[in-house]
Amino acid sequence: MIPPETGERRAGGLKANLIERLHDPLQLRILLIGLVLAAGYGGIYMPLAAQIAETTAKLGRERKRAELARSLEQLQAQYRSFAKRLPRQADGKEWMQYVYEGIRKFPLKPCRLDCPPPKRLGPYQTVVLEIQLEGSLFDLDQFLRWLESNPRLIRVDEISIAPVKTKQQGKGKGEPDLDNMAMKLTVLGLAG
Repeated sequence: MIPPETGERRAGGLKANLIERLHDPLQLRILLIGLVLAAGYGGIYMPLAAQIAETTAKLGRERKRAELARSLEQLQAQYRSFAKRLPRQADGKEWMQYVYEGIRKFPLKPCRLDCPPPKRLGPYQTVVLEIQLEGSLFDLDQFLRWLESNPRLIRVDEISIAPVKTKQQGKGKGEPDLDNMAMKLTVLGLAG
């Protein structure tokens, strides 16, 4: 019969068994690698985990800031490309005078030139001009081309062209004059 093992014998046997296993080079290497990894994780990574998370968050914020700076530089470059086309202190009267001088370059008859109150468009102010002209279709086309190729930033918002009705003697309405056209347009001018 085999005598029952006691706690001391079992502990001594486990210790002897462990020492015997450590004589095997492969098992010794595995144990040492495990101990080094556990010590590295517990002694290096655990204390630095909070700092790593904080540094990662800072890196994300700095990347967003760098992206914002790049997009700001692009917007500034775009603004510099058209900044010279924005008059600095232009009000409605100055815009009316400017457009009226443009109308005088063509054989057109200005019937109406109004300037409703200006409107805000982002950081810019837009001047609204309502214009009514009469003239030949060719001259009206030349005026529109002048507006399109203007050094200032001008946009034609609404336009309508119709023949002018001639008045007959004794009657209210006459035949349309196909050589003379009436054009109504709303122009938006961008000011700085």
